[in-house]
Amino acid sequence: MKYLRLAKQIFSVLLVAAVVSVVIISDHSWPEQGRDYLFANALSETGASNTVSSIYLGYRAMDTLGETLVLLVAITGTMSILINLGKEKVDEEAVSFSLAPEKRPKNSLRTHLLEVVSSKLGPIVLLFGFYVMLYGHISPGGGFQGGVIVASAIVFLALGTETKSKLTNTTVLSRLESLAFLALILASISGVFFESGFFSNPIKPGTSLSVNFIILLNIIIGLKVGTSIATMCIAMMGGSHDS
Repeated sequence: MKYLRLAKQIFSVLLVAAVVSVVIISDHSWPEQGRDYLFANALSETGASNTVSSIYLGYRAMDTLGETLVLLVAITGTMSILINLGKEKVDEEAVSFSLAPEKRPKNSLRTHLLEVVSSKLGPIVLLFGFYVMLYGHISPGGGFQGGVIVASAIVFLALGTETKSKLTNTTVLSRLESLAFLALILASISGVFFESGFFSNPIKPGTSLSVNFIILLNIIIGLKVGTSIATMCIAMMGGSHDS
């Protein structure tokens, strides 16, 4: 059994090396035509100076919709597993810290130090997450990156306080996630009513307002990603589902 496992590992390494070597050794030129077109027309056609945002929210918006669907399915499956695992009781006595006197009386997994630091970092990280989300069209960032940062901030807030908050409640977060996904679907079909096509920018390209559609998509995707990841993390921490 040991040699079989070793053989599988060696085969996997050789397979990956073979695939990567083809890419490295190949002298085939990169598709420069598509690259040059994007650099020349992305700003005028989408209004976003960040070419990455113009690609995944403009030219390849359908891929972005698929990614959000994958995230939705992954979070749903993870939550179903966590709910079943949550029915099993955990022996808290088996968990120990070197800072035993610093344990919170109501939560043996959280210390005073962790509570103070995370409660101070939470609002700052949350603000930065919204900044990355809102300014992803003109600087590095966007909905996915900002959403992950927002999720981190929500986790910090959940660790930093024992009082219940709407922002750290998994039920509220799940509802916000559902609303964000509904908003994404509505935004995707808005172009149909303006005869520009599914998931197309309903605002006329080339105008100063055309970038607003990408900003809106960044906000929606950021809320979707942030609430879904935060919901999963808080549920893994044993967060409440009370509304």
